[in-house]
Amino acid sequence: MHEQKIYLVINAVPNTDDLLSFQSYLSQIMVIFNQFGGIQQQRFKTLEQVMGNGGIKAIAVFEFPDTATIKEMLASDTFNALNDLRKKAYKQDVDLMICEEL
Repeated sequence: MHEQKIYLVINAVPNTDDLLSFQSYLSQIMVIFNQFGGIQQQRFKTLEQVMGNGGIKAIAVFEFPDTATIKEMLASDTFNALNDLRKKAYKQDVDLMICEEL
């Protein structure tokens, strides 16, 4: 039986007015993703939005061992210690979705 892969998909609007906070957040969150078994699959930068008005500027996809691991990471003290920095690093709340392939 083939095990379904589980992904954390991230949609975000980086705060380009505070690149120091953004870069600091990225360096710290990557360590946390790695600690919980997250493997970067893809990262995208929006070149042009041609439909809709979401305004997403950055999309990232990370593969994780399972849904429970992602939820454990999101509830962890290490992840939540970055809450204030996350608010500085992004212009709006970051969208996080647990996904699987169709």
